[in-house]
Amino acid sequence: MTKSRTLYLIGIAATLIVSLAHIAYTFVEYEKLDEQALWFFCGGLAVIFNSGLNITCLLECTKLNYAITMIANIALLIFGIMTVFVIAEAQTLCFAAVAAYTTAISYVHYRNVFE
Repeated sequence: MTKSRTLYLIGIAATLIVSLAHIAYTFVEYEKLDEQALWFFCGGLAVIFNSGLNITCLLECTKLNYAITMIANIALLIFGIMTVFVIAEAQTLCFAAVAAYTTAISYVHYRNVFE
């Protein structure tokens, strides 16, 4: 396993951990399952699907997989950065950092595969 592949796997794992923690926190933060709780829960699901795209790119890094994954990673990164400005808390900064790391290492992995 190459170094970039290992680092990419770490980024994917960190993204999955953040998303699972987000989903679990739904049941701590909200007393009943209402619309706001469902939106919060779905945010975690979206990040899990992003992790799935990254796993696909890790295992089968074609140009199409890479393009789709990078679009999703950049969108998630932009959302993460915007969230830091709206909700200035440690967990949002952690999320943005994980999104930035995963986006950067995805790029590095792609460059190593197609050199």
